[in-house]
Amino acid sequence: MKSMAQLEYHYGLKVRIYPSDYRKQIIKVNSDASRFVYNEMVAIGKELWQLNRIKLSIDTVQNRIQQLKLRQNAKQMSNHFQFLEDKRIDSLA
Repeated sequence: MKSMAQLEYHYGLKVRIYPSDYRKQIIKVNSDASRFVYNEMVAIGKELWQLNRIKLSIDTVQNRIQQLKLRQNAKQMSNHFQFLEDKRIDSLA
């Protein structure tokens, strides 16, 4: 049997789903949470980059850098933002 890379044509399958209202709510909550986590990670990365460019050994700057490095972990982020602990949010989202 040939693999997909060896075939001349690749076949796909279109599927349409009709989720219930409860499933729509779960999909929305998960997509909103994943978008929030992504945007928060980007913001943390930007702020870390800017703080590391300064190269000052001021205690407040160093403390902020340590806090941001801890929050880069997704589990620490869910401890910081309590709404991410919602039971409807998938841990892999």
